[in-house]
Amino acid sequence: MEYGIVNLNLVPVRKKNNAKSEMISQFFFGETIQVISKKNNWSLVISNLDNYEGWVRTSHFLSIPKSDFIKINIKKKKFSSTETSLYNNEFNDYTVPAGSIISNCKYLGFDCISNDKNFHSLEEIALSFLNSPYLWGGKTKFGTDCSGFVQSVFKIYGKILPRDSYQQAVVGVEVNLENSKAGDLAFFGKKIDAITHVGILISDKRIIHSSGKVRIDNITNEGILNVDSKKISHILQSIRRVI
Repeated sequence: MEYGIVNLNLVPVRKKNNAKSEMISQFFFGETIQVISKKNNWSLVISNLDNYEGWVRTSHFLSIPKSDFIKINIKKKKFSSTETSLYNNEFNDYTVPAGSIISNCKYLGFDCISNDKNFHSLEEIALSFLNSPYLWGGKTKFGTDCSGFVQSVFKIYGKILPRDSYQQAVVGVEVNLENSKAGDLAFFGKKIDAITHVGILISDKRIIHSSGKVRIDNITNEGILNVDSKKISHILQSIRRVI
């Protein structure tokens, strides 16, 4: 088994081993991976953070010994709460996205300029993504899909969730809308076993989610009530408390 660590600021993860293949996720600076197989200039890898699997360019990560992989993953992880500047002898200003594992800076030869924001709640973190454009497979403020948005917000908060909405839909315990609170996750789809959308409940029965962009809408027992169209855009299937 080969091991690696992402030494670039953000790496696209693709469904197949070519650059034109669908981007299904992204790996962040400092994230460690295990290599399953290699083909040409591509590697099929699995993230040690959330066990997500996909193809990345072999040049997009640094191969490391198993002993280093173990040591890195034993220590407590620190995630950047906002876009963060790193520097070393080559780069005077190397910016990594919110959610990067900056506790691995020293291992990768970087120093970190501390410009983290002191968020006081999960809701504040979620609101920092407001108006980020929708991007299939994305997980950053520069483009994110619905489950990537949820995963990144919770990661910055300190809770690691699975990557996709249908995987997130089995975490935690189910609650109803009347007993819900800020930070609960709401899941949507045509039926309970076909979840296609997720968002984070915030105050006053509102929801923040990535649909076209990261936006705030109202939520009812029927689903998401779009504040612009005044119509239900997504059908509610369940609400789960994960923290």
